[in-house]
Amino acid sequence: MDTTPAHPGATPDASARPGPLAEPASPAEPLARATRLVFCTGKGGSGVTTVAAATAAHGAQRGLRTLILSLGALGPDNDGDDLPAILDHQVGTVPTQIDDLLYAQRFAAQPAFEEWYGKAAARFRTALETFGVSVPDAAELAAPPGVAEPLALLEITTAVSGGAWDLVVVDGPPLGPALRLLSLPSNSQTWLRRAKPVEGQAARALRPVLATLAGLPLPQTGLVDLAQDAATRAAAAHAILADPLSSVRLIATPDTVAISRLRAARTALSLYGLRLDGVVINRQILEAPRDSWSRGWAAAQRIATETLTETFAGVPIHEIPYRPCEPLGLEELAVVAAAAYGAGDGLGPAAAPPAPALAESEGGYTLVVPLPAADRRGLGLVRRGDDLILTAGAYRRTLPLEPVLRRCRVAGAVLRDQALNIRFVPDPELWPQSAEPAATPPSAQPPQDPSPAGGQP
Repeated sequence: MDTTPAHPGATPDASARPGPLAEPASPAEPLARATRLVFCTGKGGSGVTTVAAATAAHGAQRGLRTLILSLGALGPDNDGDDLPAILDHQVGTVPTQIDDLLYAQRFAAQPAFEEWYGKAAARFRTALETFGVSVPDAAELAAPPGVAEPLALLEITTAVSGGAWDLVVVDGPPLGPALRLLSLPSNSQTWLRRAKPVEGQAARALRPVLATLAGLPLPQTGLVDLAQDAATRAAAAHAILADPLSSVRLIATPDTVAISRLRAARTALSLYGLRLDGVVINRQILEAPRDSWSRGWAAAQRIATETLTETFAGVPIHEIPYRPCEPLGLEELAVVAAAAYGAGDGLGPAAAPPAPALAESEGGYTLVVPLPAADRRGLGLVRRGDDLILTAGAYRRTLPLEPVLRRCRVAGAVLRDQALNIRFVPDPELWPQSAEPAATPPSAQPPQDPSPAGGQP
């Protein structure tokens, strides 16, 4: 098995490989971003891995240094990874060469956790041993539940910001785990932002105790460093996913069971400001079958395809016919890619998602938050201080309000034209009686995330 470094022209030195936990670029510095990221996900069993592999092979054939990163370990069975069988090649936990410009890698939670834990424990070991506490070695511990997602995000961030690849295709887990993963940077920033005041209160309360321990190595320093490190990594991951060169690609089969999940996924992607670059309808019966059983399936597929096309109006739709055999190996994957993307390459930058807009309305302002395909029965809206908490089905995002809206109260909201229109009116207790709302809103930009990269709901 060839496990040469990520850059095809590099020498085969293991130390030069972009390891799974290499440090990403600091979000405080501009990312030298030239890497296209395509995150593939869909309902389980819809052929996500096949389409992701075909897309990656397609990119390599067009002269792009390409990495396909499998996140099969995040699936429901925790270790499902079909990529080696589909590529007909062994795939390691470091970039493994498949073809001239095509490399593959699978994410494994346990080794990634051991490497992260080894670095984190080093910050606490001396302090804890001073107090007689023994720190277990990484080899003694199993990766705990919940740690795989942030480590997988770090893997993606490293691959995209490292500069070794022109194209990174992520073979993502099914829709539920994938959307939790994609929303993690935004939600983590909210958690960390809310925790900062508590951190300050704890520091003030501990000052008398810390004074008596002057000169001793203290574990709380490591805790502060870990919190800051988590905030830095969350901001870096958010910047990567929100970048114009990053997008999500949904894979579906033409059946009605998946439509509601895909509709919810479109709403969630818009809520988090992520780009949707297309929907791939896989295993489509395109030719008229002769027997009645097959004709029944073809008719049902046509109805489902029409519903999907309507649900994803304005989004590129790609269709892949049902093949008489499993598409295994690069030659078969090339056929799948040709069917999906035709004369195009399917790798151009995705269109920016509709941005929230702040506009003047009678007696106040209206914040318009695009939520395509949203179900009004699953929408929720809560105002907490200077934050607006939006809920769309199973997904939630906290948005800091514009300064002008912080002096207003929410007067109502309505879902209209695939957008949530939230009406604000001046709060008499916060708005001087002589002041009138500005003729032009101070900002027509969406509420900003507290991260260097900002964000869009």
